[in-house]
Amino acid sequence: MKTDKIKYFALAIIMVTALGCVDENDQRLPKYNKVGFSQDFNAGADNTLLEIENWVNFAEAGTAKWKFQVFSNNGYAEFSAFQTNENLNIGWLISPAFTLVENNSRKLRFNVSQSFVSSPANKLEVLISTDFDGTNVTAATWTPLEAAIPGTDAPFFEFFDSGIIPLAAFTGNAYIAFRFTGSGNDSNLDGSYQVDNASVY
Repeated sequence: MKTDKIKYFALAIIMVTALGCVDENDQRLPKYNKVGFSQDFNAGADNTLLEIENWVNFAEAGTAKWKFQVFSNNGYAEFSAFQTNENLNIGWLISPAFTLVENNSRKLRFNVSQSFVSSPANKLEVLISTDFDGTNVTAATWTPLEAAIPGTDAPFFEFFDSGIIPLAAFTGNAYIAFRFTGSGNDSNLDGSYQVDNASVY
């Protein structure tokens, strides 16, 4: 009888050991949540046209576009209406595409500053589109996102945190846009905005 118990005990150990040996190909790893995009704008020379692969730099009104700027070895994106000599400047800077699934946990965050902005009409807007085709900017549907954009009373060139902007309400192939509005012929509208460290994570 004692011998039978020992046999059953040994058999149980063998079965548990066998069941615990799972082939590594059968292991279930957590899904990797790839970053939507991350951009520190350090890739360009000071005061040059901003050109980054898969980013769209588009002038809707006027001819001015977003530029690289560098200060204290830190690069950032800037749109300035100062001395454009144009009545209206609308400039878009649009991120690469990224995918948003239903009930996603993706978030947008960036740093932003202003300089010489003296009117709310001289503004920076942050928008998202899920029907932009990568080319026709004004034909797409763009939804404003709530971000902490520094106003007219903010110190010049002092970067602020945009806050964490959830993107759970959107699904599909998405793009983030930074849209500047100003004027080079109106001293109340010829300020500038700077954007840095933009990412969707």
